[in-house]
Order: sequence, then C-alpha cells, then structure tokens
Amino acid sequence: MAGKMHFLITAGGTREYIDPVRFISNASSGRMGLALARAALKAGHEVTLIAAPIKQGPPRGVNTIRVETAEQMFKAVKKHFEKCDCLIMAAAVADYAPAKPAKTKIRRTAKGLTIELKPTADILRWAGKRKRKDQIVIGFALEDEKLRERAEKKLKEKRLDMIIANRPAAISAEKSTVQMKTRDSDWTEIKHVTKATIAKRIMRVVESL
Repeated sequence: MAGKMHFLITAGGTREYIDPVRFISNASSGRMGLALARAALKAGHEVTLIAAPIKQGPPRGVNTIRVETAEQMFKAVKKHFEKCDCLIMAAAVADYAPAKPAKTKIRRTAKGLTIELKPTADILRWAGKRKRKDQIVIGFALEDEKLRERAEKKLKEKRLDMIIANRPAAISAEKSTVQMKTRDSDWTEIKHVTKATIAKRIMRVVESL
C-alpha cells in the first residue's frame, strides 16, 4: 500500500472500575502507541489515536480520542475502524473487568473482599474478522514464556497481518526488545532499542505490505 495512509492507533492501559474510585489496571505508559503515532505523522500519514490513560501528551497533529475502559476503547475502535487503512492495537487492554461494579465506594471492613471478573471484548479478533482486503490489522503480544509460539498463534487465529511480540519487561520501559512477524515473513528480532526506533521499523514494514 503506497501513498498517504490513515492510521488508527491505540495506546495506554485501560482502567476497569471496581467502584467509582478504584480500578484494575496495568503499568502501561502508552510509550509504544505514542511512538507509533509520531512515526506515522513523520512519514506523512494521518493518525487517529485512541488513548487510554497515558503518561505523556499525544503529539500535535493527531486526532486524539480519550477513553478509560476496555468497553470505551472497543466502541471507539468500532466507530473509526471503517475509515482507517491500518489499525495498530498497541494499547494494553484489560482481559477482564469487574462483573458488577459498585455504584458507591466500597467501605473497608475486617472481612475479605471477593470481586467477580468477566472477560472483556476481544477488539483484535473483532477487527481481524471484519477487515477489508485493503486494510491492515496489527497486534501486540505480551508473553512471559513461549513467546514466538503464542504470538504466532495469535497472528493466525485473529487473522492479523502482523504481530509484535515482547516480554513483560517492555511495560513502561524506554527501550525494549521485540520480535516481529507478518503473515508472509519469518521472525525478525530487534534488540534493546528505543520504542521510537521500533516504531520506525514497524512503519517501514506496514508501508511495504
């Protein structure tokens, strides 16, 4: 795909509320998603950024949509997916959310507290099933073991065009080591470089697809 593209990029870690003031989340800083947005802009593309809470402000020139929960992110992706050329799901979306969030603050007691969780929507699977032939869908896989094996399974099962696999140490880090694979290529490893460098490499691969 050549020429100017419209990228839809997600970033940050979602918050799944237990009550109005407490939530389940993760340590994602949003650095990778923001680096991808900057790389796309620098390459002359249009960017829509769907941002869960992030530690840095989004770059100028992107259309930023702020969300908090996995459900809100899913709604935003569904709304903007049709108009994008490439979706990159760099956000750390929660796999589970409280089944019945309390409407008021849960009071502290001497007893234990059990919270029932329910699975959140699989945004990548939804996009992979609905993408047009001229659309590209890219996902990330965070794994602590069997990295390539599990990432490749995700690539195939969710009908992705590319997968970027990394380990838990990548969360919030300025530098990272990643493994990349498209449907038609072998694995490529990028060792201990900044997320800006990784984003540029990803952008070059996307532009060649």
